[in-house]
Amino acid sequence: MSLKANYFKLGLFVIGAIIAGAVVLVVIGSGRWFQPKLMIETYFNESVQGLDVGSKLKYRGVVIGEVKSIGFTYNWYQQDRPMEQRARYVLVEAQIQPKLFGGRSGAGDLTEQKRVDLEIEKGLRIRLAPQGITGTSYLEIDYVDPPPPVLPIDWVPGNIYIPSAPSTVTTVVNSVVDTLQRLHNLDIEQALANFN
Repeated sequence: MSLKANYFKLGLFVIGAIIAGAVVLVVIGSGRWFQPKLMIETYFNESVQGLDVGSKLKYRGVVIGEVKSIGFTYNWYQQDRPMEQRARYVLVEAQIQPKLFGGRSGAGDLTEQKRVDLEIEKGLRIRLAPQGITGTSYLEIDYVDPPPPVLPIDWVPGNIYIPSAPSTVTTVVNSVVDTLQRLHNLDIEQALANFN
């Protein structure tokens, strides 16, 4: 009889431990599960090579969210137009924690597009940034001075919209190409003749 009672007590202990462990996990994880999240979107008119779902979104080096989806704008917007008339931007959706980005102070309340538009006028942009030499990338949100032009769109974004800025890699490549084009256009023979 005592052998049965020991198995019964052991079973109750195991079930109680599992329930207690589940409760601890829920309590510890609930802070993360119940934090308010905000979906934002941006569009790139360049390759987003190295960016994947789950890539980090950082504000001045601090992780404030992650990429949730990557696709093309023509799959969501401008559906009433023929394919050749649709914009061919890359659509990136990310989920952020507003309190990490400033909440109701700092960068302002980003839960309404009209307030985000005020920050956009100040230079708020999202850009693709390389993560070391691994070939992976992440999104960086920051204020750019002077603010680059905003990509032209003729639809209402489905989420909070923050425009993109050209990535640092694209900026460097464009500068090198521009320099090489200028060197190519120089008339070296004429310059040497004038120098002599």
